[in-house]
Amino acid sequence: MEHGFSALILLDQGLYSSAFSLLRPQYESLVRGMWLRYAASAIDVDKLTQPLNGVSTQQAANRCLSISEMLDRLESSAEAPTQLIQQLKEFKDVAGKALNDFTHGGFHALSRSSSGYPVQLVYDVIRNSNAVAAISAQLASILSGYAENMAPVRRMHEDFADCLPILTQT
Repeated sequence: MEHGFSALILLDQGLYSSAFSLLRPQYESLVRGMWLRYAASAIDVDKLTQPLNGVSTQQAANRCLSISEMLDRLESSAEAPTQLIQQLKEFKDVAGKALNDFTHGGFHALSRSSSGYPVQLVYDVIRNSNAVAAISAQLASILSGYAENMAPVRRMHEDFADCLPILTQT
């Protein structure tokens, strides 16, 4: 949520490339959190909970799975909510290349810095950030253990359809 909120602040200040680049860690943080909850091994969890107090623990932390590998493991997990995993995979397929380009200061980021940012691009990035936040809300509803907690999330999708892309119909 912090990345999404920070992106809005940066957009408000006209710092579009920096705002756009935050969409990738917003997405990856959600994937990593779901992977930790539903698909990570005890060894993975242990590796990620070690303090970074030396070269060996820092190197171990850097040898984590890629986002694609985490998604694959989530997909094969019997416990993971399949609807959310499908939304995360579709999001990656739709936005992955653009996320990488802006995160790494690629061609689009350089070109847009000089030529400007089309209104539709800014709108789409905000909608995509909202989509990641909405998936987070769905996950929170599922983790609560109370099915009725999904009702406000569904209403949010209906009430704010103009601000949320629909990747998978449910």
